[in-house]
This record gives sequence, C-alpha cells and structure tokens, in this order.
Amino acid sequence: MDLFDRLYNRRKEFYPPSLSEHVVRDKMAKYNLTDEDIQKAYRFGRLFRGKCEKPDKIGISRHDGKNNRTIVLIVRLMKDYARVVTVWVEPGRL
Repeated sequence: MDLFDRLYNRRKEFYPPSLSEHVVRDKMAKYNLTDEDIQKAYRFGRLFRGKCEKPDKIGISRHDGKNNRTIVLIVRLMKDYARVVTVWVEPGRL
C-alpha cells in the first residue's frame, strides 16, 4: 500500500470535509452542485491518481449516473481535518 492509498483510506476519519472559499463561491454555482453532491463524492468516490501530489493532496472522483457526469474533488488532508480545495465536473464517465 503506497502513500496515496493510505491517505485515501484515512479520509473517512475527517467527515464532513470543510470547503474552501474557492469551492463554495465559485465552483458550486458554476457546476450546479450542492453540499450533498460534494459529500457523496468525498465519502464514496474513488482515488483519482492523476491529480494526487505528495505529501497530503489526493484526488477523488465519483460518477453520478443519474446526471451522467463525474465529480472530481481535490482534497488536502491536514492533521485534524480535510479541506476540499477545488472541484470540477466532467461529462460522462472517466
């Protein structure tokens, strides 16, 4: 198990994640997302290795089949909490 798998498994300790101002103000309205969409992607999403960076940044993606879109989160895990740094939506499945 590598570093990103350990961080990915550790993310469940920090629920619900905090949202940065960038996510709340700009991205949620732009992509028509709710807090519930982001929290579902955080809890049930898969590790998105293309956007992972050492030492504490992971990418999580979750496909929303009802709306046929994939929600991608970039999460930074701190010592006591997790913060969603940015979010975007891709059409279809990744």
